[in-house]
Amino acid sequence: MSVADRILKALRAAGNKGLLMDELTSDLEIDAEKVATTIERLMTEGQIMQKQELERTKYFITGQMARDGEAPGLSDLNGCPCFHCLKINKCGARQPDSPLSCSRLEEWILSSELP
Repeated sequence: MSVADRILKALRAAGNKGLLMDELTSDLEIDAEKVATTIERLMTEGQIMQKQELERTKYFITGQMARDGEAPGLSDLNGCPCFHCLKINKCGARQPDSPLSCSRLEEWILSSELP
C-alpha cells in the first residue's frame, strides 16, 4: 500500500476528529518528511484538507473522499479544486488562468452528481 493510501486510510478512520501531522507520522511509522510531502500533494489534488485548531493543524478527508467513493454533489464544495489551486490568486476572467479553461475544474464538475 502506498504512503498516500495509508494516509487516506488513517484519515478516513479518524473521521471528523482528523489527525495531527505527528499522529500520522507515529501511527503509520513513516518518515515525517515523506508524510509532509505526501500530505502536500493530497491537498493539492483536493483529496484532503487542513483545519487550524488553536495552535495545531489537523488534516481531514475532503467531502468527496469521506463517503468512500460516493460522488459529491455540486453543493459539496469541499472537493472543488479551486480551493487547493496554487494559481487561485491569478485566476479569473481575462487572465492566463481562468475557470473557463481549467481542466481540473471541468473534470470535477463533470464527475459531480447533479440533483
